[in-house]
Amino acid sequence: MTTFLFSSSADPDLSAQLKRLRTLGTLQPFSHAATEFVGDFSRRVLKLPQLRAHPELATLAHWFRPAGIAHLERRASAVEGNRILARGLVFHLAPANVDVLFAYAWLMSVLSGNANVARLSQKPSAQRDALIGILGAMREEGLHAEVLDRTILLTYPHDAAITAQLSSHCHARIVWGGDSTVRTIRAIPLPPLAVELAFPDRFGVAAISAAALDAVGEDDLQPLARRFANDILWFGQQACSSPRCLYWIGDHETIARAKSRLWRAVREDSARFEDEAAALMSRVTDAHLLAALGHAETIDGGFASFPIRLQAAHSDGDVRELQSGNGLVVEVELPSLADMGAQLDDRDQTLVQFGFDSADIDALLAQLRGRAIDRVVPFGRALDFHHVWDGTDLFSVLRRQVTLASV
Repeated sequence: MTTFLFSSSADPDLSAQLKRLRTLGTLQPFSHAATEFVGDFSRRVLKLPQLRAHPELATLAHWFRPAGIAHLERRASAVEGNRILARGLVFHLAPANVDVLFAYAWLMSVLSGNANVARLSQKPSAQRDALIGILGAMREEGLHAEVLDRTILLTYPHDAAITAQLSSHCHARIVWGGDSTVRTIRAIPLPPLAVELAFPDRFGVAAISAAALDAVGEDDLQPLARRFANDILWFGQQACSSPRCLYWIGDHETIARAKSRLWRAVREDSARFEDEAAALMSRVTDAHLLAALGHAETIDGGFASFPIRLQAAHSDGDVRELQSGNGLVVEVELPSLADMGAQLDDRDQTLVQFGFDSADIDALLAQLRGRAIDRVVPFGRALDFHHVWDGTDLFSVLRRQVTLASV
């Protein structure tokens, strides 16, 4: 059964709602109506009482502030000689593990001029409900009708028939989810001219130059550790970009000193993160499993530590598949950053790094095989969103180009 979380129409019939969206058509990319809506939405997010408890909402609002919208418009500027139009009707299947992630692609699609239908998780979420509440308030105030009329947020149990019905009307389908979800959705056909973008299981890794960390002064160490803690502990390491493995680069003695300093500072900062009993049991169970399978040599700090740290000689995508996050980090020592290349594969999306220059990064990238690493960011930026995600510019999916041949 379909539950409408937001729609400007009270019609309970999904077919009628979809027909209405197709009849309305699209807006021009970065139209006044779209940019005004997104700017107002951002301002209202910043006023939410939940903001202090959920800083990811503040990040979302900051990303879509007026200056951010202007930056996106410049990045999405038309190719000379062509015209850029909206793609049409975009069907979003949102992830359950990061509540607000759907809002990034949806708001980018709004800016692109599309009509949008988003299937949200049935899992309760205070952040999601707060964002939906903003849309309801706008509707009651009689604002942004051009955008709200082209927006439907709904939820339903996993039902291939409903997904097929929605897919049959769309011009683009964006799927966020695990490998199993992506496979299931891809088996559901799209119209011949529709495009699809899928974001399956990916992982984050981190790399630290031990010499650079060892040289950090005490006054700068705690802010650095706080940024790293944000990378590994927000969302229980469930985000695709959250590091599950940390590669220490350098000689053993320097690495030992750097490890001691960093983890002491991280432990001092970790009390601000909620550590549920289920997360504790998950990381303890995973740590035992990895140790039993020979993927861990020692456990630093014991099973009661947060996070749990497993020391290993090697860690690859298979190891990252086995651990479910929740405050579990596998640590590996290597002599150079380029040596990481042999331990990375297509599933590794984000490299969070500290202490390396562009030559070091280039040397690593030259050793990569397949699709490993689509983004490299400094500490504290693992969870940042970007319009280029998993190596694909979302605007290339959300919009289309009309080629104008010269006369």
